[in-house]
Amino acid sequence: MIKPIPRTIQLKRGSAASNLPRILVLALALAFAFTPRPSRAQSSDDYFLCYERCQSNCRDRTNYLDKSSCVDNCAMGCKKTEAPPRPFGAIAYGDNRAEGISWNKGTQAEADHAALDTCAKTGNNCKIVYRYRDTCAALAVNPGSQHIAAATGRIEIDAKANAIEACQNSGGKCLTNLSACSYSSEKRPYPPPKPKSISWGAIAYSTADMGAGYSQSKSDRASAEQEAMSICSKRGKSCVLRVAFNKQCAALAADRNFAGVGVSTDMRGAQKKATDDCARAGGSRCVLHIAFCSN
Repeated sequence: MIKPIPRTIQLKRGSAASNLPRILVLALALAFAFTPRPSRAQSSDDYFLCYERCQSNCRDRTNYLDKSSCVDNCAMGCKKTEAPPRPFGAIAYGDNRAEGISWNKGTQAEADHAALDTCAKTGNNCKIVYRYRDTCAALAVNPGSQHIAAATGRIEIDAKANAIEACQNSGGKCLTNLSACSYSSEKRPYPPPKPKSISWGAIAYSTADMGAGYSQSKSDRASAEQEAMSICSKRGKSCVLRVAFNKQCAALAADRNFAGVGVSTDMRGAQKKATDDCARAGGSRCVLHIAFCSN
């Protein structure tokens, strides 16, 4: 006669089988403890928020005209994370020279809304006049005729130069104080390229009508001087080459018919030398017009 199998089996205390539940609980606890969990500090938006703060901070520093270098230096402290692309930007313009710009937005609609919102804080009838993606953009304005033009560039300083040139093709003197860069993570020019062994730059200026031209990252001095004079001649009638330099920073400050230049190994030193030189020439309110490094 076959005996029925008992429903429960009494396990001896201390046996391996009796400790099995404890071992399983301990294993699950250890697995949970060592499983990576998302941290707030590594949120996908953190890098872009940090980068936007860098752009805003550098934009507010009026004495730091080379904003692209300022942003790059600041962004080195931003923790890079895997993040969705946010490459969209927009420029808005309205009455009384109201203007707004947006960058690093996830959609074009979001970029448009941000630019219009900024523009509406200083004027009425704001409209989107330019959209850009995965590049830098700038807006140039002719104060007399209210003519405007926007353009893109590989870096911010290039976008500003292209916008001014496009605006001045319609006649008159154009100025720009609105620019930004918007890149998706894979296309962002970060970190900056390694410095070249030779990198000539030059500045030309026309004191009569405040026309200016500059060049940077040229392989020889002659090319740098020629490009600076060529750009200046499109904006001024009495351009003079003010300075040429290799792998240094330079700045130009002016007050009416007085101008001064400065060259140094760092941006701040070049700016101080330029304003001091302008003051020695007779200027009482010397303002920086150009400042950049050729590395």
